[in-house]
Amino acid sequence: MNLPTVIYQTEWTETLNDTDYICQRVVDTLLREDVRQCVSNGHIVTDSAQPNITKTELATGQIWLRIDHIGNDKLWIPVKHCAYMQSWQLSQLPLLRGDSSNIKLLNTVEEILSFFRQGLNDDQAQGYFDFEFECKAATEHRSACEKERSNWFADWRSSMLNTCGADLPTWHQRLQHYDRLAAFQDHPFYPTARAKLGFNVNDLAQYAPEFQPEFELHWLAVPKELYSQQGDNLPQGWPDFAEVGLTMQLAETHALVPVHPFVWKNNLDELLNNSGLTNQCVRAPKTSMLVEPTLSVRTLALCEEPTWHIKVPLTIRTLGGRNIRTIKPSTIADGHRIQTLLGKIIENEPALRHSVLLSAEDTGAHVAQKNFLGFIIRRYPVDQLQASSMMPVAALAAKTPTGQLVVEEVCERFYKGDRNRFVEEYLTLTLNLHLTLWIRYGIALESNQQNSMLVLQDNLPQLRLLLKDNDAARINGALLERRWPDLATTIKHLEDKRIQVNDELPLAQMFTTITLQLNIAALVEAIAALSELKSEYLYGRVRDQIAQVLNRLEAESEDVMFARRILLEEDWLYIKYLLVAATLVDKQTTGASDVNKYYGSTAPNFLRKLRHEPY
Repeated sequence: MNLPTVIYQTEWTETLNDTDYICQRVVDTLLREDVRQCVSNGHIVTDSAQPNITKTELATGQIWLRIDHIGNDKLWIPVKHCAYMQSWQLSQLPLLRGDSSNIKLLNTVEEILSFFRQGLNDDQAQGYFDFEFECKAATEHRSACEKERSNWFADWRSSMLNTCGADLPTWHQRLQHYDRLAAFQDHPFYPTARAKLGFNVNDLAQYAPEFQPEFELHWLAVPKELYSQQGDNLPQGWPDFAEVGLTMQLAETHALVPVHPFVWKNNLDELLNNSGLTNQCVRAPKTSMLVEPTLSVRTLALCEEPTWHIKVPLTIRTLGGRNIRTIKPSTIADGHRIQTLLGKIIENEPALRHSVLLSAEDTGAHVAQKNFLGFIIRRYPVDQLQASSMMPVAALAAKTPTGQLVVEEVCERFYKGDRNRFVEEYLTLTLNLHLTLWIRYGIALESNQQNSMLVLQDNLPQLRLLLKDNDAARINGALLERRWPDLATTIKHLEDKRIQVNDELPLAQMFTTITLQLNIAALVEAIAALSELKSEYLYGRVRDQIAQVLNRLEAESEDVMFARRILLEEDWLYIKYLLVAATLVDKQTTGASDVNKYYGSTAPNFLRKLRHEPY
């Protein structure tokens, strides 16, 4: 099977308005996820079989994807070859619907989705109607956030001159700066990631990290018999009953639970009523603990104790209509169990011991097993961060106020401008960590761009990674039990049964879609777009680094045959069908136990048969 040549995004995407920008991302995702088999059952045609395009200004020689198996007419999508995550991507708008003299130009998401939902029953079509609403929200939210970014950047340039985020005085300010930059950066693969469904534009300004607001938490007194807390490491400033305006006598029978102000104002009464808790809980009249949102939105940094972050339920949906951002009670204990397991493994691996850091996530609580009441406390190892700059991997491709990308800023500040050295260090650390976890311990982490943090320090040349929020891993329990029985006891009582799997395939899928595609390939694309290091060279380095780690593990008697085949030899890589599973199609139809882990194998393997051109 011949892979298509690599052709990257053209400049037309840089000048699109908000509506067309979202539309372009949606069409690319429909192609990438083969929605309604649009690619697998479609037909690629060129000039000799093209539609009547006298009304358009599309270039001669345009390649078309003709879709004629959905409904009674045809859809013509102008496409170009691609080798990054999909075989074909949109070359330009508009799309065409019809044939011969009856051609209609499609310029909007609504028009395009109306074609794709043809022939579906009402229940099946609902996902497409829901997605239309999501696209409108994404367009509106993007517009508001881009205006805010423009204002922030202008203020930064006028007050900070040519300084960068690493010049800010404290580690927490540096982290919040890069978190905020990352918040403006689109998710590489989910088309409407800008939409925070449930928020309106005013809510964004009050609670979203793009606007970096500060606000205080509300507090709810809940009966102690319904309150379940793990751990007792709470930050200074955790209020008592008197501080939030309640009597100390109530403390004998109740416990305090923090509530996000958005939930407090909009959803709490209904949620309590539906759960039968209305008459058992008491709203505190006063707020307490000043916080600011992080990239996660529902995870909040304590302004006066920035070593501590608190994760609270938030009744919005991101990355799909089915991804509500509450907190499952099981994640409180499971996250701590997996973080403890990782700590033991890192101590067991000399190559990782001084290069991988972990946050502490041993304290949290829930109320009556409800997803909308509870919290998780996260503590950062501040003694190892005080002199450091920390940033999520998601920030690396983001724009900075000075016009660079963050990755350029990082290379100039910490690598004397040597992008190649940064790439080598990043690949070495990332692949050593995650391939060792997979091959030797049977563990794959959902350490995505948000949960993987780079730690850089002027006087410490070694790049480090900090991992947080690892409650959604996949673990081959049988392998861990057989090879590392002492470690296996750490996760003996995992509550989420989806975490433990019986073979390597779920680990391969997790590694491929998170570590390889989100944390590495998306960064490769951003660096290649800067035109100093070519994409062929960068992907060649990824391939070589994977091969080196697998060879080392094989020499240490680990079985790497499956990993080598699926990463380096297969024509196609696994890919997450995020839009399909999280919005368009229900779980009963997909059969996915987790809407964030529904896979296809339709991504061209960008690691195969590459020319290692000099950079």
